Amino acid sequence: MKIGSLNLGTTAGLSVQEFARKIKKSVGWVSQVENGVGDCRISEAELDRIVELLGAKKHREMFRTWVANHRNAERINQTFDGAVLKFIRIKKQIRLVDAAKKIGVSTPHLSKIERGLRPITIDQRKKIMSAYGYSPSSFKNLSTDPVRSKAVPASLKLEIIMARLSAGQIEAVYNYARELFLKDAQVASPFGQATKQSHNQQHVKTA
Repeated sequence: MKIGSLNLGTTAGLSVQEFARKIKKSVGWVSQVENGVGDCRISEAELDRIVELLGAKKHREMFRTWVANHRNAERINQTFDGAVLKFIRIKKQIRLVDAAKKIGVSTPHLSKIERGLRPITIDQRKKIMSAYGYSPSSFKNLSTDPVRSKAVPASLKLEIIMARLSAGQIEAVYNYARELFLKDAQVASPFGQATKQSHNQQHVKTA
C-alpha cells in the first residue's frame, strides 16, 4: 500500500496479495486506498495497526503526516479537476490521444477524467501536470484562486455538471438557457430593434 513516497508492502518485502493477507484486508481494499478511489479510506488508528503488523514503526510519523495531509487535500472540492486538466491540455495544444500516451493511460480513461466521470488521486493529478509541463501550484491556482480560476472556461465546467444531472434537471437547464438565448437574439436582431422602435413610436403617438 503506497503512502506518500513509501510503499508499506514493498517496505515489508510483500506482494500486494501477501500484504492484503497480512493486514487481513482484501486486495480490492488495498487498491482503493492506494489510488484514493472508491469508499475505502484509512484512519490513523488503522494505519497504526498496519504499521505494527509490518514492523515499520520507524516510518509511523511519516505515514501519519501523509494521512493528515491527504485528508486535508480531500476536503477541497474536486468536482472541476477534470475541467482544469482539459483546459491546460488544450492550452498546450496536446491532442487527447497524445496526452494519454504521455501520461501512460488509455485515451478513454483520460477522457473520463477530463469529463469528471472518473476520480483522480492527487498523485495522478501531479503526474498529469508534470506531463503537461506545469507545477502542482499551477493547478491549485487554476482550481481555487478566485481570479485565476476564471481562466478555465465555464463551458468545460458545465460539461461536467451536465453529466451528473438527471433528465429533468437537464431539461430545466435547457429551458433557462433557451430563454437567455432568445432574449439576447431578439436584442441583437435588426428586426427586434425595428419592432422595439415601432412600439416606442406608437406609444408616443398614443400619449
